[in-house]
Amino acid sequence: MTKRIALTGATGFVGGHLLRLLLSRGYKINALTRVMQEQIENVNWVKGDLENKDALKELVKDAHVIINVAGLVKAQNKKDFSRANSDAISNILTSIDKEKTAPHFIQISSLAAREPQLSDYAFSKNEGEKVLINNEIGINWTIIRPPGIYGPNDQETLKIFKLIKWRLALYPGNKHHRVSWIHVTDLVNAISRIVEKDQQYGTIIEIDDGNKGGYTHAEFFDTIAKNLNINPIKITAPNFLLKIIGHINDIMGAILGYAPMLSSKKVNEICHPDWVCRDTHKFQDDEWHAKYNLTEGLKETLDWYKNNKSI
Repeated sequence: MTKRIALTGATGFVGGHLLRLLLSRGYKINALTRVMQEQIENVNWVKGDLENKDALKELVKDAHVIINVAGLVKAQNKKDFSRANSDAISNILTSIDKEKTAPHFIQISSLAAREPQLSDYAFSKNEGEKVLINNEIGINWTIIRPPGIYGPNDQETLKIFKLIKWRLALYPGNKHHRVSWIHVTDLVNAISRIVEKDQQYGTIIEIDDGNKGGYTHAEFFDTIAKNLNINPIKITAPNFLLKIIGHINDIMGAILGYAPMLSSKKVNEICHPDWVCRDTHKFQDDEWHAKYNLTEGLKETLDWYKNNKSI
């Protein structure tokens, strides 16, 4: 029997890659969308959002697996983060028909969830995990905490490429702080493996490209510079300067009514010295291995940007 998958975030960066991969492997998809998309074979677009009860009931109807990729990375306040990253999970769980076999719930969280004290975003992702772990309907769950994600169509990494193309490498916080990375193709392949094998129940997975100890900011920026064949001016923005900028952005955001990406609490995340995936939470699947190391992955990403005239 072909599995039906309920998918949120299907129009985003990670969700879009995941949607295409799952379709290529023969799955049928119920995909939540705020704006109706053009029809795709084996995709049932469900118009609505994570607060729309009727839409969520249609989303999870007959689903064998729920994959929640949707989330909010910037917001004006703690309440908005909680609504998108924690309350949304409760809403999905409430929509599940208790009379039927409960689907496997795969939550795409964030490595930030292990440090909830750092920011409202990190706190909300951690709270969302707790909602799923402590669910009262006995649903099988898997939580995936990706680190930095990059790859074709990633608009955040594109900003770094453009900055370095302008011959400026601006290291955030401390260039020696360490971060794990994963190419989006490797991430969605791992998610697909979990769907296929229907296992990894009750586990929190921290998944990366296999480079033990992650990378320093300098290594990441230098790899981009080499791919661009550019020798940029290297500047480290000290923590205190980032915090000043973050507080200014907070004030401007409050006055003008927008959510700044570089808020004071986001700076807390950036300045944290250790965003490296732990071996104790690694993905246990002998048939999955990261295809891309950082050099190969960033080269492919750059090629995509060039082919799509993004850079």
